Order: sequence, then structure tokens, then C-alpha cells
Amino acid sequence: MSDQPDTKKSGIWKQMLPGILISVVIILILVFVVDFGDLIASFRNVSVRLIMIVFALQSVAFIFRALAWRVTLEGIPTWAQCFWTVTEGYLLNLLPLRLGEIGRAVIMGGVIHRSPFFVFSTVLLERLFDVIITLIMLLATIPLVSGADFSPNLYYVLISIFLIGLVLLFLIAKNQENFVKRLGKIIKSESKFGRFLYPKLQSLLNGLSVLAQPKKFIIWLFWILMTWVCWIATMLVCMHAFFPNLPVWSSLFVQSITALGGAIPSAPAGLGVIEGAFVAALRIFGINQSEALGFGMFNHSMGIITPVIWGLIGFAVQGQSFSQVFSGLRKVNLSEEDAKND
Repeated sequence: MSDQPDTKKSGIWKQMLPGILISVVIILILVFVVDFGDLIASFRNVSVRLIMIVFALQSVAFIFRALAWRVTLEGIPTWAQCFWTVTEGYLLNLLPLRLGEIGRAVIMGGVIHRSPFFVFSTVLLERLFDVIITLIMLLATIPLVSGADFSPNLYYVLISIFLIGLVLLFLIAKNQENFVKRLGKIIKSESKFGRFLYPKLQSLLNGLSVLAQPKKFIIWLFWILMTWVCWIATMLVCMHAFFPNLPVWSSLFVQSITALGGAIPSAPAGLGVIEGAFVAALRIFGINQSEALGFGMFNHSMGIITPVIWGLIGFAVQGQSFSQVFSGLRKVNLSEEDAKND
């Protein structure tokens, strides 16, 4: 029994080690390629006004994300409970193992006395649309970055793909049982991949229930898009402050690259990896590594400071502690069995 805590700690370190190594390698590369004089000089672009604008935009984004989440949670929690839990989740994502999504499910499940599985499915739906929006921004800007002849038809194609995807998701949400049965003919539930896939698929399908209610879905999608408006506005403001000569669309490309870069395993808070993604994206526009790193460090710092401030306030307001949340994370089982008990 006495060895169990040590075993758990060892397991956590094994999960964290690959990400830490990736971060260390990227940080070492950045150290060798940047000029520290230029790096320090790049912060002349930072002003109190810029910090306040970025903090305000990121805070408003949390408000919109909370409004969207309340729709998929069927209006059970108050807006304030959604807001504080969203900020707590983003704070937890800065910690080892990036447990923000599961943490949100555990915290909100306790607040509204519902299964964490039910809550987690709504978070998965948010993340699905975040990925879709990120990919749309990337695909829309790649032709501009490459200098290829750009046709407005690309926008029509992307919009068509997005709308077709929504229709398919709507049909799946309306016919979940038939969809799972048909999929079961292709992927057996007792297979190794099936055992991995189906609990997660069921979680996502539960979150998709909002799609079967067009009025609710439109409201939810509006708040999700407003969240992205704030995030895009944040990048636009920062890009204009650091690199006023770059085209407006460049901020969409940089944002999509850094969002995808954030998915790479890394040390807590994405240290090194996020900055490396900024440097790589801005290098395409001829920005030297030192200035790009300064820009990335400022953006990343604000992306840490905002959720830390609001998240800590949220833990205090809702009377929770990190120990309670981590205890809940150890006990939670986001499996199909949990869903049946919901």
C-alpha cells in the first residue's frame, strides 16, 4: 500500500516526460537562434494599454464561452457557475497533463449534481468546433501565404464543406442509435479499437444532442463564434502593435498555426512549444526569430495570466480547492458505464 503513491507519481512523470523533452529541445533551439538584444528590444511594442485591451478581450471570450456552455448544459447551471468553471478549466489546462476539459466536467458535475460524463460530452462538442474553425482559418490563408493565385471560390468551397458537415452532424444527432448500429457493422465494439472508440464516441454523441434542436444550436453556435471573434481580435490587436506592416489575414494564419501547435505534447502551459509555433509561423512573413519570439512570449504570457487570475478567483468564489478537484479527477470515470448511470 505504501508504494501506491510512488507508483502514481512515477506514472504521472512518465506521461509528462515526452512533453517536457519536446519543450526543452525547442527552448534550446530558440536560445541558439535568437539575439537577446533584439528580443528585449521587441518588448518596446508592449504598453499598459495593449495589456489592458488583450486582457479585456480574453475575459470577454470567457463570458461568451460560458454563455455557449450554458446552452448545451440545458440551462441547469447559472451563467456565473459556467463562467467560473470555464476559467477554472483553462487554468487547469496550464498544469501538468492538461486536465482542463476533464477538470471542467468534474467541477461542473459537482456543482449541478450531474454525471461528469454528461458534462464532458458538452465540452467535447466545443473542442470539435474549435478544431473545425482552426482548420478553416488555416485552409483559407494557406493560398495567400504561398502566393498562389487566390480564387474566392475557395471560400465557397470551405463554407460548403462546413455546411455539409453541420447537416451530417445534425442527422447523426437525430439518429444516434442507427448511426452507432451501422458503425458497429464496420468496427466491432469488442475489438481493441472498438473498446477505445465507442466510449468516447458515445460521449461526443451526448454532446451533439444540442444539434438536434435547431433553435438551441443557433444560439450555441452564435456564442461560440463570438468567442472566436474575441480571440481573433486579440491576435489582430497584438499583430498590429508588433508588426503593423503585415496584412490583416496574416493574424488568422498565425493563430491557426499556434492553435495547432498547442496540441503538441509539451511541458506545463505549453512552454517552449507555443513560442516555437509563433516563431515558425511568423518566419514565413519574414519576421526575424528574435522579434517573433518576443511577440510569442507576450501572447503566451497573456494567455497564461488571464485564466490564472479568473481561475483562481473562480476557485475562491465557488469554494473549491485544487486538492478537491484532483481528488475528483482520480475518481472520475468518463466511460460508457458512467453514461448509463446518468
